[in-house]
Amino acid sequence: MSTPITIKVRTEVLELAEKMVRYGIARSRSHAINLMIEKGLEKAVDEVRFWEDLHTGVEMLKRSGYRIRHGGLGEILREGRAER
Repeated sequence: MSTPITIKVRTEVLELAEKMVRYGIARSRSHAINLMIEKGLEKAVDEVRFWEDLHTGVEMLKRSGYRIRHGGLGEILREGRAER
């Protein structure tokens, strides 16, 4: 059972939570904060760095005109996220 609370966090933690939501690691900022508590901040930072690097690489491939024949890049990223 979840109980709502209000907390103040450092700006860096909020930015990390927003990135976790953007990359699909968490469903919401609240979920992201809970993941940070459960996994630890260091693990959450590593996870976000991994997905940032992956998205950066995908954007570079898209800009260079690279196309994947068997599926879309977004689908591949979603599958990879589900496996992690």
